[in-house]
Amino acid sequence: MSVIQYVASDAGTFPEDAYFLDPRHIDELTSEWEFESLAQDAALDYFDNHDGWESDWPLDIELFIDGESIGVFAVEMEHVPRFSARKKQETAQ
Repeated sequence: MSVIQYVASDAGTFPEDAYFLDPRHIDELTSEWEFESLAQDAALDYFDNHDGWESDWPLDIELFIDGESIGVFAVEMEHVPRFSARKKQETAQ
């Protein structure tokens, strides 16, 4: 299993400020799509666990596999609208 780390562009430098993702099997057959998926996982981890919600998105996230950079990924955050409703009190006429 490979050690997967990342650094967000507004959070510092590698290795001092790197965050860890769960280890995964990475080898020379790993596709670009899988690395993009890892960058999305890193963005979600950063947002949920490391105050990433305070950041100005999009962010650049650099991925490291076993201490070696595999690239910088531009990650955009998509906003999902959520709605709530409550019945209004009727006013007397």
